[in-house]
Amino acid sequence: MKLMGRDIPARELLARIEDRLRTRGLPTSEPADVPEEGVEPRVDPLSFNLQALEENADATRALPLHTHRGGAGQLVLVAKWAFRKTCQVFINEALGRQRVFNGHVRDSYAQLSAEVIRLRAEVETLRAAQAASQPQPPPAEAPARPRRTAKHSKASDER
Repeated sequence: MKLMGRDIPARELLARIEDRLRTRGLPTSEPADVPEEGVEPRVDPLSFNLQALEENADATRALPLHTHRGGAGQLVLVAKWAFRKTCQVFINEALGRQRVFNGHVRDSYAQLSAEVIRLRAEVETLRAAQAASQPQPPPAEAPARPRRTAKHSKASDER
């Protein structure tokens, strides 16, 4: 499972959630598809955030309609659908400026991400050049610390 570059034990997480649902008396979900080979590879936060900005940049694009209710919930969905169809022109007008702003944010984030990647590569190159030019001195041994006698350690414990 991917989440901002951190590895999460998916099976363990799902088992804990199922247990918590059962203890509260709630029905558990259907079996989930968890990859057999283990944890998915780490996600690059820069590309993950850029993709999320790209997917949600258009504020006028409607989210999918769904409900967990039956009967009256279906009527609410029909009302929402009808509102969206009849008022989409007004929604686009009201959220047009937000859509433009979100596009600028996405583009700025992409430029900053590219700059961060370039600077990271440059720092790695400079560190490699610095490490190659400076000979590494042998590690110095730490000076031996005097041992404390039982009398001194007992006095320090009482303080």
